Amino acid sequence: MDIHSIPFLKNNSSFEFINEGFSTDEKWCVDHTYLVRISPNGDRERLEMQANLTNAAHENDPHIPFVHEVGVHDGKTYMILDYIKGESGRVVLPKLSKDIQYRIGQQVGQTLYKMHQITAPDSYPSWDHRLISQVERLLPRFEDIATGNKRYEKVARFVMNHLHLIAGRPSCVQHHDFHPGNILIHGEQFTGLIDMEKVRYADPMNEFKKMEYFNVPISKDYSRGVFDGYHDNAPIPTSFWELHRLYAAIHIISAEVWANEIALDQQDRFKTYTDFTINQFDDFNLLIPKWYKED
Repeated sequence: MDIHSIPFLKNNSSFEFINEGFSTDEKWCVDHTYLVRISPNGDRERLEMQANLTNAAHENDPHIPFVHEVGVHDGKTYMILDYIKGESGRVVLPKLSKDIQYRIGQQVGQTLYKMHQITAPDSYPSWDHRLISQVERLLPRFEDIATGNKRYEKVARFVMNHLHLIAGRPSCVQHHDFHPGNILIHGEQFTGLIDMEKVRYADPMNEFKKMEYFNVPISKDYSRGVFDGYHDNAPIPTSFWELHRLYAAIHIISAEVWANEIALDQQDRFKTYTDFTINQFDDFNLLIPKWYKED
């Protein structure tokens, strides 16, 4: 696609290709004002759904970019969003002091809380039905992977014994790919929550399923700040920890199936993350993970 020929961008002059991130989308920074995402095999209807949910979240918090246009040009779908200045949290966080990491985590937690206030329409399929169907599809495949591994087998039993906790849980707008690589930091401040490609309606507590996988290994202080900021620095209720522990266990099942069936080159990496998560919950005997209480 010739990005210069998109009508929306006809008055712009600076087009800078962005070679970052894990997405297969082609990304451009235009005049440091717009971010253009080009999806070679994109579905316009899906992109419009993403745009609608993203803009609803933007109304609640400007740290989430506004989507200006979704379209098709030269046979490829594209999305034009606000360009937000900053560097990846995955890169920046380890360079900052613990106090600043924690403060940025609080800011991010507050943004997630605001986004989660947007509820799904009453007609939307129930969350518990959707998740239980997913677990039922994944569990037999995980059990094949877990054979002979007593710790993995315990994860499967724990999930089945605690699925009742999701009964009646709400569906709200969720980023659904929350990790430090999807936050931006500039001048020691949180500037943006980006890459909303997987945005959807889900239980807001499910947002934190990857905390022990991708967030805590980067920064425990940041991760602690996310949880504290999300709860406005009030004591975190037991019900939150119960759901977080369950979703962390379900994520292990999903991640291990993905690594063993699709991303074969990621098996060792994901096993490290899985073992770390299991250790943090002491084989899921602990309600609150160790990292949250550590100095």
